[in-house]
Amino acid sequence: MSTRQVTRSFAITPGKRNLNSVQRVLRSLIWFGLFFLLGFITLGLAFALGLMADFLGYLILAVGGFFTFVIPGMVSRCLYVIPEFERVVVLKLGKFIGIKGPGLFWIIPYPPFYQSVAAKLDTRVQTRVITAAETLTADNVPVGCEAVIFWRVEDPQRAALQVANYIEAVFQAANSALKDTIGMLELTDLLGEREKVSQRLKHIIDEAAASFGVDVSSVEITDVHVPADLIQELSVLAQSRRAAQAKIAEAEAEKAIAQKLQEASTLMGPQALEMYRLNVLERIGREEGSQIVVYGLSSSNPLMETTIAATAAGSQLGSKKKLPERAVKPVTK
Repeated sequence: MSTRQVTRSFAITPGKRNLNSVQRVLRSLIWFGLFFLLGFITLGLAFALGLMADFLGYLILAVGGFFTFVIPGMVSRCLYVIPEFERVVVLKLGKFIGIKGPGLFWIIPYPPFYQSVAAKLDTRVQTRVITAAETLTADNVPVGCEAVIFWRVEDPQRAALQVANYIEAVFQAANSALKDTIGMLELTDLLGEREKVSQRLKHIIDEAAASFGVDVSSVEITDVHVPADLIQELSVLAQSRRAAQAKIAEAEAEKAIAQKLQEASTLMGPQALEMYRLNVLERIGREEGSQIVVYGLSSSNPLMETTIAATAAGSQLGSKKKLPERAVKPVTK
């Protein structure tokens, strides 16, 4: 027995015991009261008639003793004490006459009442776990699903008279609705939209259960069993989607930066651009081991650009090592 079942048994059983004890005590009091009352009446009549004739005294004593033991039991069994959360369906000669409870009331099966109890129903909210075996989704993926339904008896007459076992009927309707819902959905919808699926299940089960007097308050999907290899594929797919979203976000950021730079370039004049270039060169020059050759800073002086470019090119050529020339000795005869 699980912890939940143990807790539930301890939570509900004491209430039922107290209720049954009250009903048992009241029935016992009625039985003893009638027993002593009829006993005294029988003894009194037997004594009075025994003075007239002995056989009359014995006859009254026998008949009165029989009724003294039988009538208290028959009367005490007609008393019922029903709690607030239960209802009793009452019939008369097999026909429905009403619902009784809660509280204390009498059901008399003797003439002229001919009443009988057809069923005693619990009207509290109850839960039931439904499990759907492996069912193919709309995209042909075998999955198993578990859900919990919360339901209560809304119409005791229908629940008792129009279906043989309303609890089993609720379970079968919920199980069938769960399988049908899985078959009409794709796996991504089943995993990502559980609330919508739960509402859809509640609507389907409630329509089926309303015909036998049961109201389904809610349906909650607790677990979806997916094959292990498919879980890996879904993980790879999710990673690919996240990577694509990251690239899209990065591209959007670069686009925004480019737009801002384009707006800045339209606002900056030639002198501002020169200052921006100098600031960039200053930041680059702060790095260790960096060597910068700059030319073309002033577009208004072409001669300076040419001179700086020639100087840079000459310095690069001069940095190369020259081969030493061999001395040529004159040949003498």
